[in-house]
Formats: sequence, structure tokens, C-alpha cells
Amino acid sequence: MMFRRLTIIFLLVLVFVACKSKQEAVVQVTEVKVPLWVSSRPNNGFKYVGIGFAEKGKGTGYQIEAKKNALYDLTSEIKVNISSNSVLYTVQNNNNFNENFNSLINLSNTDNIEGYQLIDSYENDKQYWVYYQLDKQEYASQKAKKKQQIISKASNLINLSFVDEKNKEFSSSLKKRIQAFGVLTPYLSEEINYDVSQTNGIKSVFDLTALIQQQLQAINLVQKQNLPVLKPYQQSYEPIVYNLELKSKTPLQNFPFIVSSDEDKIKINEKTSTNSNGELQLKINYVEPINQIASFALSPDISSLMDSDSLSRAGISVLKQFVQTPSLKVQARVNKISIFVTSSEKNFGKPTGANLIESIITQKFNGQEVQITSNQNEADYIIESVAETQEDISSELLKNNYNIKLAALIVSLQLKNNTTKEVIFKNQVNDVYGYANNIEQAGMNAYNNSKLNMKLSEALFFLKRKVLVY
Repeated sequence: MMFRRLTIIFLLVLVFVACKSKQEAVVQVTEVKVPLWVSSRPNNGFKYVGIGFAEKGKGTGYQIEAKKNALYDLTSEIKVNISSNSVLYTVQNNNNFNENFNSLINLSNTDNIEGYQLIDSYENDKQYWVYYQLDKQEYASQKAKKKQQIISKASNLINLSFVDEKNKEFSSSLKKRIQAFGVLTPYLSEEINYDVSQTNGIKSVFDLTALIQQQLQAINLVQKQNLPVLKPYQQSYEPIVYNLELKSKTPLQNFPFIVSSDEDKIKINEKTSTNSNGELQLKINYVEPINQIASFALSPDISSLMDSDSLSRAGISVLKQFVQTPSLKVQARVNKISIFVTSSEKNFGKPTGANLIESIITQKFNGQEVQITSNQNEADYIIESVAETQEDISSELLKNNYNIKLAALIVSLQLKNNTTKEVIFKNQVNDVYGYANNIEQAGMNAYNNSKLNMKLSEALFFLKRKVLVY
């Protein structure tokens, strides 16, 4: 019995020890030691090294962020050596060098890098780390091969651009040349030479940018005999049309432009484009009175031209450091609105000779945005005023009771567009009266009634809103 108890106790001890050992083994398996490369950066003469980490607390994309940071770190080891025959070297020596160029090159390297390998990864409760390597010799071989492919692609684009130019397809030709520059952007720190037999004599990026500059400078403005005229405060404006052509006298078709103006009293659409006939419409949105010639600048919009080409858009900011987009100056004259006033003022069929209503109209309209003209042919609008007195229906009753006559003054107003002869506005002024012992004097007193100015001013306010929209 005793032996049996000892045997059971011994077996229980063995089971306990085994379980404890297993737990310790599990703990040892799950515990990960921090790799040396996390705290001490590896140094390998034959490999580029990239190490990156991300905080886990920022979200589920921490692994992607760690990889991105590691690749940025890896490319930072790839030194950008600027060749003495490169574009960037020339810019640097002209004191126009911009660090953004180097940043752009490094970013391009990050996007295009291939052949890297994941060596190790490590994570704890808060961080995730990755370690990448790239063989230097393999990278150099891949880069040389890719560079040659890019140069061949650029050469083909340049060759095709001359075909477009021969076919008088200006925009398509320019786009291909900008595309050629765009694909070459990652290699602007290096010497780039073409096979001239494939590029119509273009030997380098310098020749390419000079060709683009020359093409932009071939855009000309067809001068107008008379300046377009703008009027202030109009409800809408007809677009001003300008014609653009090339030096070959060929219309510049379907080409985008940026429009700018130094005059803040004129609001315009900043984007426009020529049509298939080379006509460019400058859309005017708002004009304040300035009574002078306004100038606008039309600049070729190569960013919009390349809008559908993401690769070329990335290189546009760099290209603009090497080529100038010449502005074309166009002008328009801002004049006051010209109004001709015709007025008929009669008192029971006889002219008054006073021109009281015409004076009120002239006073209300003459200003910085409107001028009254004496030449009907020069007028934009015509205001026609017809004033006549008549005996009021109550006049006979007043005559019988008080020996007083009552005259009513009626003023009819009409606004016409002098170009189209269209009647834009009609109105009538009523309820203006004059009293006197005789009807003729009552009529003249109606003209001198202070109520006439108030009633006429109210009617002219609505008439003026047809001419001006503030």
C-alpha cells in the first residue's frame, strides 16, 4: 500500500515537472530577441541597406509605411553624382540650382527601384521594423539597362514629334517633346546622349529643351485693326476673340492658355484655349469703370497640355526651369456707356422750351460709368422721353367750386439698344399735377411740381438697372 502511494506521488511530481518545463519552453519560443540591426546599422560594401519602422498605433497600414520608410532609407544611400555634362550641373553652375531637383531624382529612384530583398523584420507591442538590401552591382546593371530603354523611348518620341511637325500638328508635336523630357527627368543628373540618326539631329537634353523653347516662341498673335471695347457693369459680356497663329501663318489649333491681368477691376476666366480655327475666346466676367486701355497676358499652358500624362506632369516643374513660356499681350479698351437722350416736353400740345425732364435724366445718368452724348450714332443706348399735359377729370369740378383748373402730367420713358433697335424697357410717370386759374398755367405748374423729380427718379432707377448691373 505504501509502495503504491509512493508510486502515485512520484508520477505526480514527474507530471508537474514536465508541465513546468513545457511552459518555460513556450515562453522561450514566444520571446523574440531584438535583432542587432535595429540598434546598429549594418555596413556592407556590396549592398545598399534600407531600414524603416512604423508605429503600430497609427492604424492597420503600419507594415506598408515601414516598407516605404525603408525604401526611402535605402535610396538615400544611393548617391546622386552630378555629371559635368548633365543638365543639373549646368543649372547648378548658373546659380539657379534648386534642391527640389535632387529631391525629384531621389523620389524617382524610390518609385523605380527594383531587385531589393527583405532580409529580416521585427516587431514588438508598439513598433514594426523591416530590413531591406539591394545588391549594388545588380542595381547598377538594372539602372544602366533601364536608362538605355528610357533614352530609346525618348528618342522615339522626338522622332515622332518631327513627323507631327511636318504634318502641321503643333500641339501633338510639342506634347511628344515634353513627354520625352518627362521620361528623362530621373536621369537629369547624368549625361544623356541620343543617337542623332533617330532624333533628327537632337544630341542632348539641352537640344531638346532648346527645341521646345523655339516651338513656344513660334506662337504669334494676329493683331486687330481696332481694339475691342468693354463697358462697365454689364449683365453679361460677349467673349473677346483673338486669333493665334504660328510663324508659318498656320492657325494654332486647340492649344491651352493661361490668361492674366494686372487690372483688378476686370475679372476674367483664367483658362482658355484656341479652337480648330486658331480663335481664342477671352471670357470677361466683370468690369468696373476705368476708362482706359486694359492689357491681358496670354501664356501657353503646358501643364494643361500635358494634363492627361501623369509622367510628363511630374517633370513640368523641372522643365519650366529651362524654358520660358512667352506671354502674348492683348488689349481691350474700357469705355463709359454712352447714352443719347431725346426728349419731347409739351404743355397741351405746345413745346415748353424748358427741357426740365431732359435735365433730370442727364443729371441721373452722367457719372463715372455713363456719359451722355450729343451724337446719336455713338450711343450704346437711347432714352426717349415724351412728356405731355392734359386736363384732369376733376378739373371741371374744381373750376365750378373754386375757380381752379387741374392739369395732369404724363411722362412716357423708353430705353432702346442703339445697335439692335430693340426696346429694352418701358415705363410711365403719372400722378404729377399742377393747379392754376387757367389750364395752360396749371400744366406748367405740373412741370414745376417737386413730385415730378421724385417720381421720375424712381422710374429712372429701374431703367438704369437695364443699363448697369452692379
